[in-house]
Amino acid sequence: MKILLGGIPLGCDNIGDEAIIACVVAIFRRVLPRAELVVSTARPEETARRLKLHCVMLYGFGADAKCEAFRRDIADYDCFVWAGATGLSDYPATGVRMLEVAQAAGVKTLLWNVGMNSVFNPAFFEARGKKLALLRALSRCSFGTFDAVRFYEKVLDHRMRRRLSRALAGCAAVIVRDQQSRDELCRSGYPAAVVGADSALLLPTAAAEELPPELRALGDCCLIGVGISAQSPLRDPQGLQNFLDEMLAETGRHVLFIPMNPVTDHAWMADFRRGMTRCSQTSLLTGHDDPGVVQLVASRCAVIISSRLHLLFLAANVGTPVVGIARGSKIDNFLAALGRRSVGDVNDCDVARLRAEVEELLASPEEFRRANERYRTECLARLAAAENCLRLALEQEA
Repeated sequence: MKILLGGIPLGCDNIGDEAIIACVVAIFRRVLPRAELVVSTARPEETARRLKLHCVMLYGFGADAKCEAFRRDIADYDCFVWAGATGLSDYPATGVRMLEVAQAAGVKTLLWNVGMNSVFNPAFFEARGKKLALLRALSRCSFGTFDAVRFYEKVLDHRMRRRLSRALAGCAAVIVRDQQSRDELCRSGYPAAVVGADSALLLPTAAAEELPPELRALGDCCLIGVGISAQSPLRDPQGLQNFLDEMLAETGRHVLFIPMNPVTDHAWMADFRRGMTRCSQTSLLTGHDDPGVVQLVASRCAVIISSRLHLLFLAANVGTPVVGIARGSKIDNFLAALGRRSVGDVNDCDVARLRAEVEELLASPEEFRRANERYRTECLARLAAAENCLRLALEQEA
């Protein structure tokens, strides 16, 4: 059986996505050891060396946004797997189009631990530019009796959910990352999803000797990890800067900025760091984009503050307490499973709560670690059940 793993913008400088695909490949090798696995990525040569398998161009994104190459090549495969991340809400039209094309070609399709926020990506599902101006003008013409912007965006949401439900109905198996993602699919008219867990749960940590030398040089200081997404930056970065400066007044503390996108996040946090009074007590992780190394770095932190889900996830993998700043519902969903809440979102971060949570976790991390261990045990059980579901779906015609 020849299986194409894709539906994620791999090779596009997202360490979280690379962590996911490495674990997906390991899972599929274990479940179907005789299958030929192929990964779709923007960096096929580099990914092929790292994962030791055949890789092809990135289908469905960038130059292939209309899926022309995907439509041309998909008949070469027995199965297409939409292989993770939060694509059901971040880029649903892309994933659905790929499912539709594969199904039309008679190729088996599956979803493997894909997540879904409570709202679709605003970049694609909110009115903007001239269209927004036109809809606002239409609202004004109604003298306040008709909200044209809200109506238009509800239509976009409804159409996408209906199209999503139809495409999923044609899949051999639909396995989602968490219960909240399943609930969203139920809202969309698809009630048959199986709840699995994020594949990155199984990411191996790099060996201790791979720890970046600049971190070794810091010795036994209290390391606070910080990761902010440049995709949805903080509306008020000054509030976080002030908090970090105050926190660093305590002897023996050091802030380490950890970019999960080594290009855009790195650039944003470099600027952010320069704006801090105590910049000399901070470092910016540079030149390390291997997920296992990032997980090793997270293991050396006393606590991690992040608006990047997969930095929180990798930290939890190694038992490091986390504080989340929400971007959509996915971080809230993850933290809720640990009995915690985000400290606001990127538009309104509650710095007082952030300060209280960080100090609490620094003083007594044991409660977090117990909750994290319970959650991890539950997720591993769900993942094992999902693997059985995957095996049955793939072996039907293998």
